Amino acid sequence: MKIGFWNVRGLNRPLKQNGVAHLIKNNRLCLLGILETKLAATAIGKIINRLFPGWCQANNFDAIAGGRILIIWNPAIIDLYPEDISPQVIHCRVTNKSSQLSFYISFTYGLYTVVNRRSMWEKLLELGQPLNMPWIILGDFNCIKSPVEKQLGVTPTWYELKDFADCCLALGLHDAQTTGCYYTWCSNSDSNPVWCKLDRVLLNNDWLEAVLHCTAHFNPPGCLSDHSPGIVSIFDNPTPKLKSFRFFNMWANHPDFIPTVERRWGLNVEGTPQFRLCRKLKALKSSLKAFNNLHYSHISARAKEADLALQDPQTHLESNPGDVAVRDSLGDLRKKATFLAEAERHFYYQKVQENHTFGLRVF
Repeated sequence: MKIGFWNVRGLNRPLKQNGVAHLIKNNRLCLLGILETKLAATAIGKIINRLFPGWCQANNFDAIAGGRILIIWNPAIIDLYPEDISPQVIHCRVTNKSSQLSFYISFTYGLYTVVNRRSMWEKLLELGQPLNMPWIILGDFNCIKSPVEKQLGVTPTWYELKDFADCCLALGLHDAQTTGCYYTWCSNSDSNPVWCKLDRVLLNNDWLEAVLHCTAHFNPPGCLSDHSPGIVSIFDNPTPKLKSFRFFNMWANHPDFIPTVERRWGLNVEGTPQFRLCRKLKALKSSLKAFNNLHYSHISARAKEADLALQDPQTHLESNPGDVAVRDSLGDLRKKATFLAEAERHFYYQKVQENHTFGLRVF
């Protein structure tokens, strides 16, 4: 089974919602913890019904303001029962329906200061000390365990590290095997870049003794968040196989759109007002068609290329944080990837609207 977690830095925008949907679809996730959603509780049902019909959800929005932790899962694949919900932790029992594999899982979202995070460590100690079952903890802890988990910026003090280290020692927690990005958060600052391992997956001793296998992969953050999404694979087998005006809203966000319209609309045409209008509209139509082909043809492929073009330097900077040239290029690459991702969303949204207009149902 595959589960995931991601600090999305807000889930109100359709582009972010589609990003979460793609993460689930592309990785075949049956469970996802979405962190820092910034959603109102009343918005959850609408989003889930639209993007994940039939899925269930649990959240801690009543325990803390700001839409901190939202869990969604597919009840056709797993049974999930939230057993404890607190401001920084949602603790659940999960059973895989096909394999009957059962374990505890806790999604965390640590607050911003050492003092405020202490209630998270206390909650984990309260939950974990009486457990005698496999337990996995995953999320954004908003702190690191060791100075090597931070690149650039101010060196962390032992005061900042001690609580995390003591909690792991008391509960016998170990980091899961990981691939992909080591630093899971970047500051996205051109002048003062910082990389940290804020997101992670922890396993207790009962997990290891049960010979359950778990690997976590962290993708580059991309353009939708400054945190890497985490994809966790869990298994008990030691050797698994591993064209027209309808596009106006999309065009209007492009910096060349208004100049393109102004050039054609400013043509000097002689004749009656109706004749001049028709000539300008005809000229504008050909220009917009060329504009669309230039900037929006093969939009999905171009959006994917732009996202990969952003991820490559993000990955490169993890091991080469002093590369100023690559660091300076990130801003433009991020803007391009975001723009094309939004353009792709507009394109497919329009297609869905057209299909509904003609009486089709899109699945």
